[in-house]
Amino acid sequence: MNEDRGAGPMALAGIRVDRHGVDRLAARGLISDAARDEALALIEPPRRWGLWAGRLIGTVGAALVLSGIVYFFAFNWNAIPPLAKLGAIAALIAASCLAVFPGFGRQAVEPAAAAAVTLVGVFLAVEGQIYQTGADAWTLFAAWAGLTLAWALLACSAATWAVWIAVAAVTIVTWWDQTQPADAAFHTGRNLSLMALFGIALGTREALAARGVVWPAARWTRFYLALPLLAAGTQLAFFLLEELRGFGPAEWTAMVLIALTLATMGAVFRYAIPDVVMLAAVTLAGCAIIDFALFRLLANGSRRADVGTYFLMGLATLALFAAAVGWLRAVSRRMEARP
Repeated sequence: MNEDRGAGPMALAGIRVDRHGVDRLAARGLISDAARDEALALIEPPRRWGLWAGRLIGTVGAALVLSGIVYFFAFNWNAIPPLAKLGAIAALIAASCLAVFPGFGRQAVEPAAAAAVTLVGVFLAVEGQIYQTGADAWTLFAAWAGLTLAWALLACSAATWAVWIAVAAVTIVTWWDQTQPADAAFHTGRNLSLMALFGIALGTREALAARGVVWPAARWTRFYLALPLLAAGTQLAFFLLEELRGFGPAEWTAMVLIALTLATMGAVFRYAIPDVVMLAAVTLAGCAIIDFALFRLLANGSRRADVGTYFLMGLATLALFAAAVGWLRAVSRRMEARP
């Protein structure tokens, strides 16, 4: 009896309480409306919006300052001496680096680190305009990513990594655009490269968050990495299905990679890391690909279709997405009931 009494509070203390749990208790009539309101006030204090507002204002402010610096140099380009241009940007980079040192709050460190990484790109762009080298644009972004990789590793900041990954993605896109002919291999290689970049970054993010690392665990980072991954895979699948009649080993390999990516993400966000929003995004991408593949099959590979094909496609689309919504609702209920 004593052991049971001692285990009760500890067991209750280990239960995670969130807004969804409180709403479920109220919906089942287990707590009153007054108790629900009091519980929500304890879980989500009214002043919590101030924290999010402060973060939003800080992020927007940093973005506006950086864009203002870029437009200042663009507007006054002819009036500023070359040495002053480079010196001013270098001074701003140094000031941003100084703000990263201990003693400043985390809310100041993250924008400062992201600003330092961004200003390196501004410095390289200004240097390239002053000393016309004639190099391709992708070399600028490649140098930008290479020079700031160490900073991104040392900063341990989600915002800094978001900037770096964006620069790396632009490097991949511009390299394919400027060095490869615009054929089928170009579209396949470019999208697979983007999928690899965002897939590796997403896997690293989930592994670090699972180990208790705080800085990459913000939920927005998951969407920042997963949505471009899904977009690149869906775009590539649409491009490949456009030429359904000419499918060869390369096309089938790319489609298998896309299917494996979607299946892996679906399994991870269904079982390992339950996230119904991400599962919905993966399901939407899969349904869009299946729907387009069905249309290409019904149209017999032609770019045009008759009225009957469109009628069947309408029914098939309604059935496909209705089944997906029903499945997601069932999965969501199971996720909520999961302890």
